[in-house]
Amino acid sequence: MTWLLVAALAAAGLVIGWGLRTAVFRLAVPSGEPLVRACPDCGQEVLAARRAPWLALSPAALSPAGRCPGCRARIGPPPLVIELVTAVLFGGLAAWVRPGLVLAAASWLALCAVALAWIDAAVQRLPDALTAPAYAGTAVFLLLAAATSGHWGDLARAVLGGLALAAAYLVFTVVSRSALGLGDVKLAGSLGTLLAWFGWRTLIAGTVAGFLLGGLYGIGLLLARRATRTQRIPFGPFMIAGAFLAILVSSAAV
Repeated sequence: MTWLLVAALAAAGLVIGWGLRTAVFRLAVPSGEPLVRACPDCGQEVLAARRAPWLALSPAALSPAGRCPGCRARIGPPPLVIELVTAVLFGGLAAWVRPGLVLAAASWLALCAVALAWIDAAVQRLPDALTAPAYAGTAVFLLLAAATSGHWGDLARAVLGGLALAAAYLVFTVVSRSALGLGDVKLAGSLGTLLAWFGWRTLIAGTVAGFLLGGLYGIGLLLARRATRTQRIPFGPFMIAGAFLAILVSSAAV
């Protein structure tokens, strides 16, 4: 049954990743600019962007090949990458995370986080259109998990953990001024909530892992002379990678 669930969620991840491609295309714009509706090269409107909401699974969605249907220019993430990343992440969560409602919370956050990672990497922005539903959906599923299992202590720890991590990121954002943004603070609230459900150690491990991954990436850029010490890098992808790595390791160890 476990492997059937893994296969089913991995397959769902492929389909959902296809829908996320449209979300990334639409939302990967600098703050204050309108959502993207057309190919930047030929100007042809992408029908999915016109018809569908931010997370639509529409027959008119962007092709997994990542090319404009008109001029065939590359738009959005590389071919099949976002679909495969979503499938692998969903499959990993299905293999280790229990019970079902906690898996639903983790899968929902993963769904939003994959799109957020690509958008942040592209334009260094974590839009409210994804950070708000990421937190709301995670909190609702964990509330249902606590209500059905009676694990109210886990829910209380999750809420406190999310608030604590968001507060810590807010302090760091104010102190550093430019290293992080408010989008990182909002994302930290969602990631911290899910991490703390699994325990304080998982919260600490996921947070530290994010900083380590971001630090290694920054050092690599400096050594390759592709960045300066004052240059800002998108931190959202590393927050997300560190958090889900800690969740999978923590769940597999139980």
